Amino acid sequence: MYRNIIGWSSLAVLGAFLILCFAAPYIFDHGPTEIVGSPLQPPDGRYWLGTNELGQDLLSRVLMGGRNSIMVGLLGAGLATLLGTIIGMVSGYFGGLTDQFLSRLIDVIIAVPIFPLLIILSAYYSLSLYAMGLIMGAVGWCACARIVRAQALSLCEWPFVQGVRAMGASHRYILGHYILPFVLPLSLVKFIFALQGYLLMGVGLGFIGLGDAQTIDWGWILNHAFTSGGLSMGCWWWFLAPVGAIAITSLSIAMLGYSLEHRQASPSGGRCRWTAG
Repeated sequence: MYRNIIGWSSLAVLGAFLILCFAAPYIFDHGPTEIVGSPLQPPDGRYWLGTNELGQDLLSRVLMGGRNSIMVGLLGAGLATLLGTIIGMVSGYFGGLTDQFLSRLIDVIIAVPIFPLLIILSAYYSLSLYAMGLIMGAVGWCACARIVRAQALSLCEWPFVQGVRAMGASHRYILGHYILPFVLPLSLVKFIFALQGYLLMGVGLGFIGLGDAQTIDWGWILNHAFTSGGLSMGCWWWFLAPVGAIAITSLSIAMLGYSLEHRQASPSGGRCRWTAG
């Protein structure tokens, strides 16, 4: 019950924030790059989060930056989860040489540090935000694949899976109807935590100045505030706006994952159902 309350509350907060981020162009009558007020204006009734040194509305910029930062996380986590689920299922289901080859591949790729790799590639090739997300997903699928593989190995020993296989069902049918439904809960949890990690990774790249300079994101806003002397001028709102948005989003995602990770799939007449772990 306690985890359910946390989960639904986190989902409500995260959903409301996502709606605000993606609906920002329809909410404001000005864009995030337009000069709408006095420079370095503290928060007031008109500009709720104040303005930066150019007089740009920070609320508009934070919401637009949130859309781009979240999209990077969604792209990386989605690709990593998709690859990890497919490769893990295939490895655990077929076993033998297929399992050995994919397991060794996982061992090699999982040793590659994603964040340092992104730093090097961004420094040399000036990657876009979406290219960063693709690289995160292309390298970060191994943890999901290992968990899904372990679950698939266990599922292959369940009587209803062996029974369907004995009746001559195809591998594709068994994987789609009897393996996939039971590994999806694990994949969902891995997707949520990967979303949090990749979102923060993208913010970190922007903050150290290696993000996409052509696209507004939370890391770029923080980097701009720092390099423009926001701290020395005492413009606390310039930092509080993006930091608060990052904290709210990251905490909501983490609590959502926490509320789901105690659940697991269990067999019930050959169908998938959720039970408390």
